[in-house]
Amino acid sequence: MPSPPLTDAELMAWLREWRFNLSMADELLFFATLLLIPSIVAVYRLLVKVEPVKASLGCGLLAVVIPVHLFLVIILGRLVYPVYDLELPPDIYKLVLSIYYGGMHCAALILGAAAIVLCFVVRKSVMGKPVAYLGLVAGILELVSSYSWLIGTALMVVCQLVFSAWLVLLGLRMLGRSKVALGL
Repeated sequence: MPSPPLTDAELMAWLREWRFNLSMADELLFFATLLLIPSIVAVYRLLVKVEPVKASLGCGLLAVVIPVHLFLVIILGRLVYPVYDLELPPDIYKLVLSIYYGGMHCAALILGAAAIVLCFVVRKSVMGKPVAYLGLVAGILELVSSYSWLIGTALMVVCQLVFSAWLVLLGLRMLGRSKVALGL
């Protein structure tokens, strides 16, 4: 999704053009955030046995992202879902967008820090060093992605894909470990 334009007329046209994409991003952010809850519990239960302090810090940082993301769901939703058919002027949409992007900046910084802390614990866990190294790269790229207005869309997509790939790999390794523990 390209950055929103600055002029009032272009901004309103951009909001109309990207309405579907924004609404899908809003829905995805909602469900992804809720799915963080059981994921954090599972990661914590596995990693607290390895290094309790770092596991608590990393998982605590992930938990802090949940209310931030849920607040951002409300903010992003305000761009695409009318409330009582209230039409907002362009200046208010600019305020909403600035709050949203500021919140995403904050959330990305927290997620990056969490990934970096957790990768030091994952390295010593049964999940292995490759997952930890990808976590370190993902955490650094998440910190880079927090400056979305500076890095551009292409690098932003790469950062998000690497972070998502790390989460998927982490989940698969955890699933594999739980199957071994259950004797399946």
